[in-house]
Amino acid sequence: MQQHAEKILLYALVAILGSFTFWLQWGLEEKPQEIAAPDERHDPDFYVENFSATGMDEQGRRKYTLEAERMVHYPDDNTALLDKPHIIQYERGRQPTHAYAESGWVSADGDEVLLTGNVRVIRGKDRSGGGASVMTSNKMRIRLKKGTFKKES
Repeated sequence: MQQHAEKILLYALVAILGSFTFWLQWGLEEKPQEIAAPDERHDPDFYVENFSATGMDEQGRRKYTLEAERMVHYPDDNTALLDKPHIIQYERGRQPTHAYAESGWVSADGDEVLLTGNVRVIRGKDRSGGGASVMTSNKMRIRLKKGTFKKES
């Protein structure tokens, strides 16, 4: 009878250990993560170091130059992020206007740039006698085609 009780106790102990092992394995197992479809992800498709682009008007004159240490393009929304952007806007009869920032975002159509972080806009003296000026901000939106600067709050 004692041997019979020892066998039952041994089987019970093995069953408990087996159940505990199964429970531990099930609890520690990583659940598969859902991966977004490629068209739903916001991953860059390319980047350009020492980026530079020049916009021209209808007569072939320079309207603006957009430069950045690095440009990263996102195909899902056709936008781009800029590191250390520098924008130079040209107007007839005036000195070029320079805008600098720590980072920037370019809209899908390329007409709008949002500058962020230590934004500085420097405008030189114009030929009609207007004075030079420096403007600073944390955010600024520039419409490249219209040549307008708008301070963001």
